[in-house]
Amino acid sequence: MSVKVMVVHRADKAKEAKLLVDQLNGHVEVVQKYDLESLKPGSYNCDFVIVVGGDGTVLKTAKIVDKPVLGFKAGRIGFLASYTLDQVEVFLRDLHEGKLLEEKRWMLKVIGKNGSYNAINDLVVMVSSKKMAEFRLSFDGCSDLIFFSDGILACTPTGSTAYNLSLGGAIVSPNCDVIQIMPIAPYFLQNRSIIVPTSQKIKLWSHAVCDVMIDGVIVEKGSEVFFTKSEKVFSLLRPDYYDFFAVLKNKVGYGRGITD
Repeated sequence: MSVKVMVVHRADKAKEAKLLVDQLNGHVEVVQKYDLESLKPGSYNCDFVIVVGGDGTVLKTAKIVDKPVLGFKAGRIGFLASYTLDQVEVFLRDLHEGKLLEEKRWMLKVIGKNGSYNAINDLVVMVSSKKMAEFRLSFDGCSDLIFFSDGILACTPTGSTAYNLSLGGAIVSPNCDVIQIMPIAPYFLQNRSIIVPTSQKIKLWSHAVCDVMIDGVIVEKGSEVFFTKSEKVFSLLRPDYYDFFAVLKNKVGYGRGITD
């Protein structure tokens, strides 16, 4: 039985997506090709979705479709992509040799005043007026933490290599069951993250009106949110030889050493 795939691409990567489809034809059945902007939530008749773009395109696609996603890097960093566009033959070999594994990644559940949201990467709460404010974090069974800062970021292990990384947060292996919390531009040099188990239920609030952002998109304005591990997951397809630490060395130079 032929493997059925759907191809989704970033708007400016239509040419690259077409070339990829041309290379896939005859090896797999490409049932549809979508521009990300035209992709709608629903159940699609395919085995998995191939995404052409960067991490942002993979992230947005994973939130829309109910199938495993596999990324072909056509962006900048590409932590969520398993292949580059010149590795189509490698992908096809891995596919036919049964080397693709499904890796489930959990999301962060965020409850605000207007509804509930799921974040693949992160929750960011920042003062709408762009001024500093006091933020209080309440943990079940623990003392509150208080920060005077521009905002607060909470991220999944998947999101630890996104905005969190640029803030100086810790890199967390994707298979860890922890939530990382990072003050954004804090006063008193409190620029260290704290990592807590996903069993914690956390309340974040401020006296200031804040922008509540889920994976970089403002979803509401408010002064209070609750967050914890979500029951919702998304699935990435990876070759069985995927090495997260090798990706770190190749993408951002972390741990590369002076002789590599």
